[in-house]
Amino acid sequence: MEKTRLPVLTTAIMLFALGFFGRIALHDYHNIETIMVSIFLASMLLPGGTAAVVSISIIVLSDIYLGYFGNSKIILFTYSGFLLVSLITTQLKSKIEGKYSARTVYKFTASGIVFTAVFDTWTNFGVFWLGYEHTLENLALVYLLGIPFMIYHLLSSIVTFTVIGFPLYQALTSRISEENLVKLTDIEDL
Repeated sequence: MEKTRLPVLTTAIMLFALGFFGRIALHDYHNIETIMVSIFLASMLLPGGTAAVVSISIIVLSDIYLGYFGNSKIILFTYSGFLLVSLITTQLKSKIEGKYSARTVYKFTASGIVFTAVFDTWTNFGVFWLGYEHTLENLALVYLLGIPFMIYHLLSSIVTFTVIGFPLYQALTSRISEENLVKLTDIEDL
């Protein structure tokens, strides 16, 4: 059963474009990004293999374009952090999806908060693991220093998941009922 009103390939291309071009356009604004919401939507709407290809393609191709690919050890934590978002979304999508309602908006917003917290916790651990002596004090220091970035990233995710993710999800999944179709045809007859 297809999850979207559009063919899978068209949906995949749209979600790739959102993540890739959004990252390029917002490159100068750190921690404001469209990759996470794109990966989230791909995992919600596309078959597993296609969602994985879209997710990895967004990350790798945007890194190549921006010149980051292969230039940093943290990339392993960044990529695996985004793939963790994809995996968790795939496992929880039946609890997140829903019709146009305040409850579904809340679930999308909450997803943005949870996935950003998971991603930032994981990548901050990567910063600690790769760049600091492995002591509890340094671990605490890395997480403490990461708080301003995490707050900024959380606010960004609240906006992208609520203002981009939810409406795009609804646009791609909502079906026009026969009753609404009749109303539309009545309007056209006027």
